[in-house]
Amino acid sequence: MQFFATQLLNGLTAGVVYAMLAVGYSLVYGILQQINFAHGYVYMFGTFVTASLITNGSPLWLAIAAGLAAGAVIAIVIERFAYRPVRGNRLAPTVTAVGVGLIIENVAQLIWTSRIRPMPFPFQADIIRLGPVVLSPLQILVAVVGLAMAALLWVISTKTDLGRAMRAVKDDLPTAELMGVPVDRVVVTVYVLGALFGVVGGILYGAYYNTLSVTMGFSGTLNAFTATVIGGIGSVWGAFAGGLLLGVLQAMVTGYVSSALLNTVTFTLLIAFLLFRPTGIAGVHVASRP
Repeated sequence: MQFFATQLLNGLTAGVVYAMLAVGYSLVYGILQQINFAHGYVYMFGTFVTASLITNGSPLWLAIAAGLAAGAVIAIVIERFAYRPVRGNRLAPTVTAVGVGLIIENVAQLIWTSRIRPMPFPFQADIIRLGPVVLSPLQILVAVVGLAMAALLWVISTKTDLGRAMRAVKDDLPTAELMGVPVDRVVVTVYVLGALFGVVGGILYGAYYNTLSVTMGFSGTLNAFTATVIGGIGSVWGAFAGGLLLGVLQAMVTGYVSSALLNTVTFTLLIAFLLFRPTGIAGVHVASRP
């Protein structure tokens, strides 16, 4: 029972991280019906900026702020010069996303090399025991940050003018533009929000697994995209649910079977949902735009 509780907690912690990474996909697809395959490389770059500054002695808050700023700037540049010119085209954004992602990864390799390194996250403390469950302070931090980010997204999407504009663009982009909604500004803000969630998730991912690599963008993309499909592409809250489910499943496979099967299980789950439940847990149907 203790082992099961520990693995469940590990899975939920990883699931929160996956959920934050998946939000970027769901936000963009929900509005533009476009999978942002460069998303993983954006949060990878922001995470490395944070890690580099921590290593060089910068305060934690400044390092995190710089990583978030780097992710936001890259997202703005990508949207303006790689996505906006081909908006409305079905294939071109996917091709440009893959190309931009490779460029970001190559730039990261030039700066930080391709070697795997630990994440210099200064958050160490003794474990906490709650009956049969063993908690680490980092797991508590991940849970708190995840809940805070979810609450922030809820406030933005339901209580602000930006949230109303996002829903208008999601429902009918051409009509929203005719009604005076600043569509380009809303779209770039969505990309920035996705990047911010991604960088936060990337920092926690690196801290939780204590490893950083310029290829983490691809592995994170696989898990985040799978979580998005499980939850329902286009549903932000479905992405959170899909991330938690995927994290728990991976933890159970690791604990009771073998960690060598993680990618097999992830791909199998992805294929199964695409075949038998393409709308995901949330049952989201996104109407195709002409």
